[in-house]
Amino acid sequence: MNKSTTAAGLVFCATLVATQLSAEEEGFETEAEEEQIITIIGTKERLSRKGRLADVIEKTELISEETIDRKQAMTLTEAITNEPGIRVNNECSMCGMKRVMINGLKGEHTTVLVDGVPMHSVVSSYYGMDAITATGISEIEVARGAGASLIAPEAIGGTINLVTRNATRDLLQLNAAMHDDGDQMFSMLGTVVNKDKSLGLTTALQYQDIDQSDEDDNGVSENPAMENTSLMLKLNYEMNFHNNLQARYSYFESDVFGGPTGENWDTVIASEANVATPWGNFFENGDVREQFLANPWETAEMIQSDREEIMLRWIHEVDDDNHWQATYSRVDHGQDSFYEGFDYNNTDIIDFFDFKWTMTFGIDHLLTFGIDKKSEEMRSQSEALRILQAQDPEITGDSFDTDSQGFYIQDTWYVNDKLELNLAVRFDNLQTDWIEQTTVENEIDENLVTPRLHMRYDHGNDWTSRLSIGQGFRTPATFFESDHGILDDGFEIAVTDIEKSLSVSYGLSYEGEEFNSTISLAVSEIENLAFIDFENFERPHLVNAEDTMSVSTIDWVFGYEIDSEWSIDGALEFYNYERNYQQTFAVVPLEQRARLGIKYEKERWKATLDTTWIGSRDLADYGYQDRFNIFDDANGNNLVDDGELSALKSTNAKAFSMVNFKVSYKVNDSMSVYLGGKNLLDFTQVKDLDSTLYWQSDNGEPVYDVAHIYGPLKGREFYLGFKYGHGE
Repeated sequence: MNKSTTAAGLVFCATLVATQLSAEEEGFETEAEEEQIITIIGTKERLSRKGRLADVIEKTELISEETIDRKQAMTLTEAITNEPGIRVNNECSMCGMKRVMINGLKGEHTTVLVDGVPMHSVVSSYYGMDAITATGISEIEVARGAGASLIAPEAIGGTINLVTRNATRDLLQLNAAMHDDGDQMFSMLGTVVNKDKSLGLTTALQYQDIDQSDEDDNGVSENPAMENTSLMLKLNYEMNFHNNLQARYSYFESDVFGGPTGENWDTVIASEANVATPWGNFFENGDVREQFLANPWETAEMIQSDREEIMLRWIHEVDDDNHWQATYSRVDHGQDSFYEGFDYNNTDIIDFFDFKWTMTFGIDHLLTFGIDKKSEEMRSQSEALRILQAQDPEITGDSFDTDSQGFYIQDTWYVNDKLELNLAVRFDNLQTDWIEQTTVENEIDENLVTPRLHMRYDHGNDWTSRLSIGQGFRTPATFFESDHGILDDGFEIAVTDIEKSLSVSYGLSYEGEEFNSTISLAVSEIENLAFIDFENFERPHLVNAEDTMSVSTIDWVFGYEIDSEWSIDGALEFYNYERNYQQTFAVVPLEQRARLGIKYEKERWKATLDTTWIGSRDLADYGYQDRFNIFDDANGNNLVDDGELSALKSTNAKAFSMVNFKVSYKVNDSMSVYLGGKNLLDFTQVKDLDSTLYWQSDNGEPVYDVAHIYGPLKGREFYLGFKYGHGE
């Protein structure tokens, strides 16, 4: 922390000085005008918006910097929450880890790209979603469905591409806020360019400190304390008309503490010296809704992670019809964690290289072909696991190596003024080796061919259709795909096949002067879905499902400008999960959601009000039956006897609404202040419905778990802050 904070401080000071000195130069262009021009070597194309859509063949939805600011979003998860087709699941009330679902598919099926580069794996994104900060992001592109990314075929559910800010002028932004519950944040964004604007540097720094929340005051938090620090440096150098160089370095630190309230890492570790508490004495009267009585270590989950990213890119124009792009990235992600007495550490290193050539072919075709290679090496260590292995040598770790190399070709065909087609195919070799689980090298070694088709048809009169058909694949690599609390039982990787998917989606959009609308339908099927089988083995196994799983979605997104001051936007969404697919979810997903937002802007004032409604669900469909609030170990044998489990949890998850608002006032050309609130109705699952904690019987043994989750876990909060901008 000291090293990164010092480096960030030096960068901040240098950027501040440079910005102030160069701010005296005249002739700044507006950033909005500059960012409407997207430079593709040899050509310059204007990117228009169809409501929320980019004007491209693929159905790509845009989350603008304004939308991120409107949500007071400090992290990726906050920025994409309640966006159409996206569900951010909190899958653990102790560690607070987030999974991002697209079109109803699981979190492991979502690929996060940064500037078009796949830099996140299942391992790093398990806790990394809340560590991805929003400062320095100009917009977020969401492409739903398999085949959404030419260089990320593992994106079975879709991709989320973070577009980082390019330095186009001298700029300094400061943003700081305090919440009434003690949360606080600070961010700085600075950009500096030289006189001819051929060289630009972007610096983004963010710090966020979030307190624990315990909505039912039972001594166990539903949301962990979290401290995130991030630094990004991005260099863009236009060497000449034919060559552009880009380099980006990012550093993240995250510290998560969940479970017992009023404790810290040191007191938790010290409490390990105490004898384990009998299950019946964990809570007062054995009730998870009452006071926690056990040792701090017995419900504590603490995760420290750090991450470094490097990306280098060279774009070269050969002539008016040809250009190539070479990209290299490396990610080094480390995790040091403690799960209720079990330690687990890992390092995850990802190397990626891509080279692609784009050429015009005749007057109607744009041809792209390229090669890419991605390697991931994950190594884990655990002292507690070593002790278990001494007792049972069949218990092994989860370390793995995975490599993929592929060749792809894509043709964009402008058939006529109305119809555009994008046809692509990838040829891949995929290898995965679980180095501790078996003695066979490269348990997965497959060659795959995955095609895709995108079509856009302009009907005229502002109507546009988009059709996408794509295939994807992914290697199930680790138990982190579905669960993190099975370590003390041991586990085994028993997958024999890679996951394969087929996705079909259609969207019809309308863009008028005041009104825009998009209706979308999508169907996704997955073969060989990986899930953790707790029922059919002595210890949990990561296995492939025999049945094909499917989910279908339909949503309607709209926006209407009432006049120059008022506008509204909203969405309706419906999800239909196949029955056997429902049973594989650890945390209940969405089935219906509706959102309505109102925006007001006049002179120095901006105000937004957003309401999101989540429909009711039957928790029994997701395996939530047979869970209890009370375990009364009457005879003290630490086993579940007849009648000792009581207060059966309801399987009726009622509908609820979340209301957020934000009001800002521009004091002068550089300074604005704002006031906002989240979850104004103060509705939480814990206070209004049920605890996230529960008891269950596993062949007569009591099971205590923390993932009975289907609603919001944090209550009402207000925040007050300011934003300073120089050069805007």
